[in-house]
Amino acid sequence: MKKVLLITNIPNPYRVPLFNELSKQLKNENIHLKIIFANKTYKRRLFQLNENEFQFDYSFLDNEAITIGNNTENSYFTYKGLSQQLKKEKPDAIIVSGFSSATVKVFLYSLLNRTPYIIWNGSIAKKGRKDSLVRTMQRKLLTRFASAFVAYGTKAKSYLTSIGAREEKVFIATNTVDTSFFEQETEKHRAAIVNDGIHHFIYLGYLVPRKNVGQLIEIAKILKSRRSDFCIDIIGDGESKQALEKMVVDYQLSNQIKFHGFKQKEELPPYFAKAKALLFQTDFDIWGLVLNEAMAAGVPCLSSINAGASEDLINNGVNGYIVDYQNKEEIVEKINFIIENPEKAQELGKQAGDFIRNNASLSKASTGFVKAIKTSLHLFI
Repeated sequence: MKKVLLITNIPNPYRVPLFNELSKQLKNENIHLKIIFANKTYKRRLFQLNENEFQFDYSFLDNEAITIGNNTENSYFTYKGLSQQLKKEKPDAIIVSGFSSATVKVFLYSLLNRTPYIIWNGSIAKKGRKDSLVRTMQRKLLTRFASAFVAYGTKAKSYLTSIGAREEKVFIATNTVDTSFFEQETEKHRAAIVNDGIHHFIYLGYLVPRKNVGQLIEIAKILKSRRSDFCIDIIGDGESKQALEKMVVDYQLSNQIKFHGFKQKEELPPYFAKAKALLFQTDFDIWGLVLNEAMAAGVPCLSSINAGASEDLINNGVNGYIVDYQNKEEIVEKINFIIENPEKAQELGKQAGDFIRNNASLSKASTGFVKAIKTSLHLFI
């Protein structure tokens, strides 16, 4: 039996179902999967981890995350001990997440041992950002020697080909979650919803500067001048929360915007059940898994043009909308449209659920990994 190692940072709960499915599919191919995590978690992650849900082989390096400056989003691992772990495991192929220090260590191990490695990439080009020459050259070098690539989606694939990856070696494994959970659990709660006369919308994500959730508060202010029968439920926590709460008070929007704090995965379906739409505002996201969750739950999405997932998941006007949240009047009109046209909103939600079920399941995502792995193993057989 061949052995494949997958190197990544921490076991996010939304990743565990994917790893379970991937392990199952690889086992059917007579390939054993083991995942090496840098650590169990790091500071800004608030989720609860249940290792009893792990249906795959795994180990932890027990590295401490290094935070650059005061920005808790800039947390990195050195992957201390990884080189020794690779020598011990003697894998037939290695999957490594992104272009981290782990990727550099895997690259060096590959050179010495002729072990193929696969880069699992979510990076996309960011408008207005110019990478340093050193960063660009490092990524091009790591890309040149990789045997295959697994990309989150279309934009991630385009980024890889822009730095030298051959298109035929890039396999898309659509970035996703346990979509069946959100579909089934939300439907249970939806059946029990009592209409309170308020049209609920939802924002789900970290409250940090790059999300710029203040845009939603500005939009709510405009919308309130036209109607007051709506509420934006903000689910999440982060360094911007206090400033956002002050904005809500200053704009007298306490009835229109409610903060609910961070919620675990199991707590989300009731919010999706009563939501007319997800308002996914962000100034930059390489993907945005909240789209997968909401669409699986049958909730139409107004997804930011700055989210990498928008291009792959949203069929504009069919299962949601791709929008620019800087154009506040456009968002207000879209929200009004959804409120005033419940049948169209329901159809958008149905189409969203159908699309996710058919195109972004755990099984579909895992198949992309399997293709990349089989391609890589063939190179050295």
